[in-house]
Amino acid sequence: MTQFKKKAKELRILDAKTAQNLSIFLGSFRLPYEEIRDIVLQVDEERLSEALIQNLIKNLPEQKELNNLAELKNEYEELCESEQFGIVMSSVKLLRPRLNGILFKLTFEEQVNNIRPDIMNVTFACEEVKKSEGFSMLLELVLLVGNYMNSGSRNAQTFGFNVSFLCKLRDTKSTDQNTTLLHFLAEKCEEKYAEILKFPDELVHVESASKVSAQILKASLDTMERHIQRLENDIQNFPKTDDKQDKFVEKMSISFEYIY
Repeated sequence: MTQFKKKAKELRILDAKTAQNLSIFLGSFRLPYEEIRDIVLQVDEERLSEALIQNLIKNLPEQKELNNLAELKNEYEELCESEQFGIVMSSVKLLRPRLNGILFKLTFEEQVNNIRPDIMNVTFACEEVKKSEGFSMLLELVLLVGNYMNSGSRNAQTFGFNVSFLCKLRDTKSTDQNTTLLHFLAEKCEEKYAEILKFPDELVHVESASKVSAQILKASLDTMERHIQRLENDIQNFPKTDDKQDKFVEKMSISFEYIY
């Protein structure tokens, strides 16, 4: 019996590697092309997944290729599966910015949860330091002793000092090298100002806050703010559409205040 081998469809627009990657993606998710398009178009949160959007961003052809595929929609049945999928997805306006925005929204809560404890610890610690009566009294005592030590010099009668000086208290030693300024202050507090020694109890979050990298935290917040601003710009400049399925503008608002 003569066997007829089905002729393989040749690629028209996509290169072999892009087509292969798309085929692997489509085989992994096993969803109809139109369903994938509708999930993206409607920002369907029940069916959206981080994995789906990440794979779309990773494997989709460039916009120029999608535009070229769109011109072949009348030859849809003659194209291979990867290019058929490209035609279906080419009908989605601003596809790549849309996917980037959706991915950011999907991961937004996780990003917030990762940095919120650090933000809270730093915020609470700052409030505790500002409101602590014991710590305020300690600063006054340090200033008083400092002015006494500097009497007769150009630094005498100073009205304040940089808070980083507190770290030098243990390094400033007496002339006989037997005690430090920190020990001297502690002894004076025990003798006359015992209420000052209670200030650590007023600074509950300071130890946790001291472990937070201000540089890393600021970088994380700046990155998130840039993503939000970009998303807001995309929403603001998004072309008007009569397609009632297109829910991008309706569903994609994110408030930076949510972080706090």
